[in-house]
Amino acid sequence: MGSEISHRDFTKEDFIAFKKALYSEHVYIRSLFDKGAELFSDKYQIGYELEVCILDSSNQPYPINKQILDTINSPLFTNELAKYDLEINGNVFELNHEAPKKLYNDLLSLWEQGQYSAKKFDAKLGLFGVLPSLKLEHFNKELYQSDMYRYTLVSQRIKELRHERVKILFHGEDEVALQKDDVMLEALGTSLQIHLQVPFEKSVEYYHAALLASVVLVGFGANSPLVLGKRAWHESRIAIFEQSVDTRNKDRRDHGDETRVHFAHGYIDSWLDLFDQNKMFKIIFADIKNKPESDLHHFNLHNGTIWRWIRPILDKDKKGKNTLRLELRVLPAGPTLIDTQANIWFFIGLIEGLVKSRIDLQKIPFETLKDDFYAVAKTGLNTEFHEPIHGKKVSLKEWILDDGLTLTKKGLSSFGIDDADLYLDIIERRTAHGQNGAAWQLAHFEKYKSIPKLMEDYMHHAKENTPVHKWSL
Repeated sequence: MGSEISHRDFTKEDFIAFKKALYSEHVYIRSLFDKGAELFSDKYQIGYELEVCILDSSNQPYPINKQILDTINSPLFTNELAKYDLEINGNVFELNHEAPKKLYNDLLSLWEQGQYSAKKFDAKLGLFGVLPSLKLEHFNKELYQSDMYRYTLVSQRIKELRHERVKILFHGEDEVALQKDDVMLEALGTSLQIHLQVPFEKSVEYYHAALLASVVLVGFGANSPLVLGKRAWHESRIAIFEQSVDTRNKDRRDHGDETRVHFAHGYIDSWLDLFDQNKMFKIIFADIKNKPESDLHHFNLHNGTIWRWIRPILDKDKKGKNTLRLELRVLPAGPTLIDTQANIWFFIGLIEGLVKSRIDLQKIPFETLKDDFYAVAKTGLNTEFHEPIHGKKVSLKEWILDDGLTLTKKGLSSFGIDDADLYLDIIERRTAHGQNGAAWQLAHFEKYKSIPKLMEDYMHHAKENTPVHKWSL
């Protein structure tokens, strides 16, 4: 959830000053967009963030991220909300024929570095969307919240804005109903975030393609079906995160105001539409800095507290060129490194394939697309959705096998990636078998009714780095 905040508390004057600085930076951003592509990089680049669970020898959450991070001592490893999680921040690569190999080597190297450091404390790392061995006791902030004041401030601000406790309520096969006075329930979910830098002139096309691809990937990559022993959504992170950091009070919920975590607000004509939407959200951190407007400190801090599932980011590269990138946030972590790679290249390839095919993605009414997103999050690969070519409702599995793979191959080839057969084979077989991480966990739990055995078998398969479609029960 970002870097540390310099202030320990904020005054009314801080919020007024922050809002004024934010307005000035929005005016500056509008001037950039008025001048257009000449001020923006036209490079395609890819990066990633991978949230990781820390487990003890019994596969229980192990709250030692500070010890591991101190041992590694690298800016590529950072805190997460809970002490039993950490985040790997990968390096950035140009999207060309070498990208899959470079990204894989980068991920493997960082993963091994993390595992080596964890082993010094008789710990190990695991990749889950929701860690099945979590219990209610693991959300005691006094014992399990990471040592960053940022997280305490988030909890305080949410209470100030909501005027009531944080509540989570959603239904899968079982009901998940939880309440807390802080944001610790957000620690239920661990995710994979993919960063895709795109050219200014095509940024709207890429945003719309990312919306459709997110519907597909949230089902394909689902790995979060068990929440505190309850059978929930196939990708329960979606419901958990949207509710655990909801800053709306009852009046604003009844009025239908948008949640801070949301799919999207509609189709757009410009990324300015997205940045203007930020104004509807209350400021969380009024962390004032005396910096030039071009640094976009206040804009980026505020934008970073609006957790869209497809987040637009305005940044600068090392040469000072402005960049636009999509932070693709719908995927869970895991189950394995090889599955992680397949998820990344399916996402990137599908987005690019949709753009190159020049499909009219807006032919699907936005509310229909949004409904599909939540339906797929709930039931995974078994869902029907509205496919983008004809707008017809079809099986997600059949569409991936018939059209999704073709579009993905086309997209990867446009980046010069013609040797992705390993990942394409995993995509095809996972879909055909209907077994992603969520399906395997639910089937295992149905058979054995044992979280300890599920954790033992899951970690065994993950250690072997066997693709999840091959996992037996």
